[in-house]
Amino acid sequence: MKENAKKIGWGFLALLSCPCHLVLILPLLAGTTLGVYFAVHQTAVSVILGIVFVISLVMMFKRASKQAKTDESHDCCSVPERK
Repeated sequence: MKENAKKIGWGFLALLSCPCHLVLILPLLAGTTLGVYFAVHQTAVSVILGIVFVISLVMMFKRASKQAKTDESHDCCSVPERK
């Protein structure tokens, strides 16, 4: 359960940090200090968000593949084959 929550968290961070969503995030932050910083330093923010986006995608897929491997190796319902 905890691993699934972490995977969802990394996915949510990837969604928020995607540089293409910066156009959608800026109007939501209008009038705030963070919004002004994003508007003034758009290039730097895009690069930083791009790096965070790639890291969060890697972590999300790493956790998903790790969970798939443990699900396969610990299948409680399968009956071992007899020879």
